[in-house]
Amino acid sequence: MRDILPNVTVLVILLAIGAGALAVACLTLWKQLRSANASVDDAIQRIGVERTKGIARSSSLTEGVDRVEAYLSRAERERAQLVGSLESANFGVMATDDAGTVTFVNPAGAKFIGATHGEAVTEVRLKELLEKVILTRNSEVIEVDSYSPMRRVLRLHGAPLEYGVESLGAVVFIEDVTDQRQVDTIRRDFIANVGHELKTPLGALSVLAETIAETDDVAVRDRLAERLSGEANRIASLVDDILDLSQVEAFAASPQPIPINEVVTEVTAHVQVVADEAGIDMFTEPLPEGIFVSGDRRQLVAALTNLVDNAVKYTSVKDEGFGKVRVRASADDRWVSIEVRDEGIGIPQSHLDRIFERFYRVDKARSRRTGGTGLGLAIVRHVAINHGGEISVTSEEGKGSTFTLRLPLYKG
Repeated sequence: MRDILPNVTVLVILLAIGAGALAVACLTLWKQLRSANASVDDAIQRIGVERTKGIARSSSLTEGVDRVEAYLSRAERERAQLVGSLESANFGVMATDDAGTVTFVNPAGAKFIGATHGEAVTEVRLKELLEKVILTRNSEVIEVDSYSPMRRVLRLHGAPLEYGVESLGAVVFIEDVTDQRQVDTIRRDFIANVGHELKTPLGALSVLAETIAETDDVAVRDRLAERLSGEANRIASLVDDILDLSQVEAFAASPQPIPINEVVTEVTAHVQVVADEAGIDMFTEPLPEGIFVSGDRRQLVAALTNLVDNAVKYTSVKDEGFGKVRVRASADDRWVSIEVRDEGIGIPQSHLDRIFERFYRVDKARSRRTGGTGLGLAIVRHVAINHGGEISVTSEEGKGSTFTLRLPLYKG
């Protein structure tokens, strides 16, 4: 019995020690489970699932994971859509990290990385712009002239990329604004030319009016009054042509069939009066019936009137005898061609490429004597473009010119 008691005592002590250790282990495990449980509850709450108890918690967590996966999938689709849009854009996009390393560039901007020739200049300016934007964290816009080989104007718009107070780098947008700058230049030149064209007759009107007011000579007054009327008509013609030009530039042709023989007949009948006064013989070749073009009748009449009127005016200044003006129209399976041929002074070859520009005159003094505003052929060109056609000219000095207006045939 005495031999057994010590063993029992040791066993009890060992069991007591084991129970204590087990209790400690159980307590530690319980604390870990409680912490994990709290983390799970917190995760469930953060992903937007209603907190539940017991076994339902696992299904709530599964639902939350599904939501996260759906959110990530949607975010990936949106990212792919954004990247696809940027890659197909006709302007360049380049993004860098905070160290200036390129992290994204679309095809339109890729040609400025490792570029040569004209693009190399733009690449240098791009790097300078990005460095400045990253350093200052302010947007910046510059324009760069590029020659590769034609002159182009590129607009570079750099902007910082930020997340809160953290700098993520910069992005730059590369836009070709060559056409816009050309339009701006044309607009400035047009305004300057209008001012110049108006200044001369307005100055003449002022001088003539003062002279008429001071003279008592009836003959002088009548002569000055006639000149006064001429200058006023010159201003009126210029204003009319400016209005016509503004209208044709904003015009969109409508598909209305217009018989071309009626247009030619109307124009030649109107200009015939001027031709008779100048002693010009005007011939109109017989026009075939049933030839139509689509567009605006008034504009077609205005364009053809400018061509025939110019032919008469520049033929009438010949020194020897009377000149002739011929108008004919023809058609093939695609085009209607209207030719206006004169036997006038002709146009030097060096001027042929520019005569359709606004206010361009081969001989400014002669043009003013004949009442030209310098806008007639510009109007003709715009009318041709509006109707999907073209205007061309062939000429030989001293022998005359032939203007050909080609318009698409209307087939109904």
